[in-house]
Amino acid sequence: MSPSSPAARPPGTAMAEGPADSPADEPAGDPAASATGPADDATDGSVGSTMDGTAQTPPGPGVGSAEWDLLTDDIRWSAETFRLLGCDPGQAPLSLDRLPDRLDEADRPLLRRMMTDALVHGRCAVGTVVVRRPGGGRGAVECAGEPVIGVDGTVTALRMMLRPA
Repeated sequence: MSPSSPAARPPGTAMAEGPADSPADEPAGDPAASATGPADDATDGSVGSTMDGTAQTPPGPGVGSAEWDLLTDDIRWSAETFRLLGCDPGQAPLSLDRLPDRLDEADRPLLRRMMTDALVHGRCAVGTVVVRRPGGGRGAVECAGEPVIGVDGTVTALRMMLRPA
């Protein structure tokens, strides 16, 4: 493995793209400024790369990320997503068909519409839902979902960002 390969670089660094006399590695800087910086240094347990091989920018504090791969049934949640949805991180993440169970009954139709927009129509969807938490607590969570479109034009996955509303 060469020092220029992503696995050989320390977390939080990226290859410099400058003259030959510039340092080989420089800090990647703000993760939001570059979608190509390494994401395996995320401290919240978020996914390090997307299914198409591009780096995924780790969410900031208080922001959760989730991805449901429709081809492999793989589900990945950040630690913050477990917290926001009131789920035990020691358990498996919820499948898309179990996700509405965490919501107030009144908000389930909104989530279903958002999922239909993303999974059937291939559109991004945004909404705020009230999550039921263990012990009877409730909390509003803002969700933004986007479909991952495969080479054949079909939806292959759903990515979602969540944050307190």
